[in-house]
Amino acid sequence: MNLQAQKMFIIMTVAALLLLLSFYYLIHVWLIVFAAILTAIFLLSLVEYLTKTPWIGPHLKKLPHGLLLGTVVLGLIGILSAFAATFGMELKSQLEDLQSMVPKAIEYMHQYLKSYPTIYEWLSTREWARELQADPQAFLAQFSDGAMAHLPTYLGGMVSGIGTFVVIMILGLFVAISPSIYRRSFVAMVPKDSRDKAEYLLDRSYRSIQQWLLGQLVVMSFVGVSTWLALKLMGIPFALALGFIAFLLDFIPVLGPWLSAVPIVLLTALVAPEMLVWVIVMIIVVQQLESYVVAPIVQYRLVDLPPVALLLSQVIMGSITGIMGVALAAPLMVIAIVWVQVLYIKFTLGDYAVRVLDQNDAQMQADPFGDWETYQKKTSLR
Repeated sequence: MNLQAQKMFIIMTVAALLLLLSFYYLIHVWLIVFAAILTAIFLLSLVEYLTKTPWIGPHLKKLPHGLLLGTVVLGLIGILSAFAATFGMELKSQLEDLQSMVPKAIEYMHQYLKSYPTIYEWLSTREWARELQADPQAFLAQFSDGAMAHLPTYLGGMVSGIGTFVVIMILGLFVAISPSIYRRSFVAMVPKDSRDKAEYLLDRSYRSIQQWLLGQLVVMSFVGVSTWLALKLMGIPFALALGFIAFLLDFIPVLGPWLSAVPIVLLTALVAPEMLVWVIVMIIVVQQLESYVVAPIVQYRLVDLPPVALLLSQVIMGSITGIMGVALAAPLMVIAIVWVQVLYIKFTLGDYAVRVLDQNDAQMQADPFGDWETYQKKTSLR
């Protein structure tokens, strides 16, 4: 190895170590960057689908990218504004009313625990339990008074969360405005003889995240609307708020549907216990329809991830970074699997018959780094 090669090796090694250290010490910053990339991919996907619209799509392709992106952003703002105008006040009212259910929930738990004498007698000997039963609002006020000392911290956390969301949106918009700049910068850091492979890696990563995002949005919409309509038809109060919560939490695969079921079941047990069994059946039916009907229908826009790998990634990311890590664990897993399949299995081991996570048969057949004939032989032997 000559002196120049040694210098390059040392520089690349130091750069790799610094990058790994930045992942460790600046993990939240990298999560914000990744969330911004997800936002950009979502916006670019909408632009792409807009240009594929029948009748007007071919004409829209002739327009500048910035104008198309602005149209998409304005369209999203219009949709959100229409939703807020139609359901905003009702949703706000229902979310506020949910907070007032705490005293009723405590009274319900008190009556319920009477059916378990051992637990009830043990709680009766506890001073805090007697205070809670005698005056729930006064008992809870102790904590709210104590919390006032930490109010600046709480408000700072809220402001920080809102600020983080704004930063993610702005960064995502800037990336979506000129994606080619960042793509060329990434490819330029790769040796010239491997730049076609770098382009391929970016393409597969983009398509995988695109399919996962759009497919997940379809599934989330189905779960949210179905939950809202079912609860409304059954006469369960706060149906819109609970459906909205189900919609948001379904962004988190595996854990999200179960987390959204908790407030639905608890609220039903409080206000309409006679409907509890039917509500549980509804939750199960919606989840089964999501898994076996809706997801397969939109399978070409979904990335099928192993549930065990998803759950482990959510637990690991949650323990390291909190709720933001849990929310981004699934798309991070998508990227990790694609990069392993492309960089290691294809380009390192030389197995070009592997099918990348997002590919269907037509895409696999047209893959410039794919071995379609060997892949067919492998699948035919299964």
